[in-house]
Amino acid sequence: MGRIGLILLLLISLCTFSQSTDTLHIHYYAHMPFAYNEGGKVKGIEVDIMNEYILWLKAKKKIQTTFKYSEYNDFSGFYNGVKTSSKNSFGLGSVTISPDRLKEIDFTSAYIKSVAFCITNGNAPDVKTRNADEIVRSLGSMNALTMMNTSLQKYVNDIKRTYIQDLKVTYHPNEVKILDEISRNVLSFGYVDAIGFWMYLKNNPGKFLKMQKILSQSKDEMGFILPKGSQHKALFNEFFATFKTSPTYRAILEKYLGSYMAQNVAI
Repeated sequence: MGRIGLILLLLISLCTFSQSTDTLHIHYYAHMPFAYNEGGKVKGIEVDIMNEYILWLKAKKKIQTTFKYSEYNDFSGFYNGVKTSSKNSFGLGSVTISPDRLKEIDFTSAYIKSVAFCITNGNAPDVKTRNADEIVRSLGSMNALTMMNTSLQKYVNDIKRTYIQDLKVTYHPNEVKILDEISRNVLSFGYVDAIGFWMYLKNNPGKFLKMQKILSQSKDEMGFILPKGSQHKALFNEFFATFKTSPTYRAILEKYLGSYMAQNVAI
């Protein structure tokens, strides 16, 4: 091999070591404003954060990333799709971090606070205290609506276990169907994510719904999910440790939620 050939080989080797290529499979549960398809373009809070992460990988780790989106309209299908996917996969699904889920999948560090509201029809009685008799009086004759394998189901199960042992529970595939049913039926209630409820009211201003503030839940957080053993858990956590203090992070939240809601859910 001549001198020029050796130089070319050296340059190729240097390029190979300085920058690798990574194909990332991004699963997302279609749920405005977190991740959704509008006019053939995937956008939302989670998508914008993921785009910033991909830019960080290129700038800081010299990892050139290409990615492919897979959309799900059912949360269980999305969750199981990520759990059984390759290690080079990410899940964007407004997923609440929980000990049970951590046994099956990995989470990134939390990127947003999870606040859940207990919602009833606007004509339902108010729950004024967490007294057992008060809750049974207000909700005891109702049917609870929830989504399977979610923190919302956990909150409904807590009501059932603690206050209304014979509570009937019905499952729906998403929060919109839960809220539609509650708006039609005074004998239905359920938990929904605060941001999801805010979006629903924006899109359905004529719906008569009531938030039972005394039963709200605000101790959880949401993270992105990954199959067990993914290298992206440590990489994303390194990225987000500084990104969460940046103006860009707050700007993304305000873009989709407005300043008031962004202030309430920012990490």
